[in-house]
Amino acid sequence: MFICEEKVMKCRIADFNFQIDNIYPGTEKACAQYLIPENEKCDISFKITEKDIDAEINDGNFSRHYLEYIAVCRKISETIPLHNAFLLHSALFEVDGVGVAFAAHSGTGKTTHMRLWQQLLGEKMTVVNGDKPIIRFFDNEPEIPYAYGTPWNGKERLGCNMRAPLKNICFIERANENSCTPMEKSDAVNLIFNQVYMPASPAAVVNTVGLIDRLLSSCKLWKIRCNMDISAAETAYEAIFEKEPALSASV
Repeated sequence: MFICEEKVMKCRIADFNFQIDNIYPGTEKACAQYLIPENEKCDISFKITEKDIDAEINDGNFSRHYLEYIAVCRKISETIPLHNAFLLHSALFEVDGVGVAFAAHSGTGKTTHMRLWQQLLGEKMTVVNGDKPIIRFFDNEPEIPYAYGTPWNGKERLGCNMRAPLKNICFIERANENSCTPMEKSDAVNLIFNQVYMPASPAAVVNTVGLIDRLLSSCKLWKIRCNMDISAAETAYEAIFEKEPALSASV
């Protein structure tokens, strides 16, 4: 862990090097997987103030260092759209080198469904981020969205510091019967907008809208209707990866 005496934290998230002038040491602890040496050059720099921390909603009597951790996420999310990246509220994982994102309103069951995939696939699957991955495009690969792990990975702390090419976005609904069917881009636009962090800057908003359009054009889109049984994971996995019926890894 690299922490300089002036409380300047340097970290690499989504292949951006950030220099963050923060206040509370708990923020470095939360970002431990992403810290880099203090002599690294940085792409983006910003400062967190007590006013930034006060602006975060504190309806759970959270500590100041936790609120700073959230404020850092917000600052990054406000900045990165100007650099071809944005934050997507989703559960993200990789199977055989292919990224899959589950998008849904909180409480719908995207984390539960992801855990069912883990039960089904075992070590074939790697969780990249359970809640707030960053999606980034590069100029030399304009049609490939890369999805990155971040320190903001949900209350379950599911994820790691890695990236995966995102090829499938799945919108999840609860249902008694399981199904997984392709979606048209036009049907996914409103759904994806509800899951993207929208920055305050007009220029950043314009860039974010353009990046969302690129994302939907680059990925296969799926509607998953599922119950909370492992058969839901089997149905979706077989449809998305065009597989014969799979055997659960727990069998």
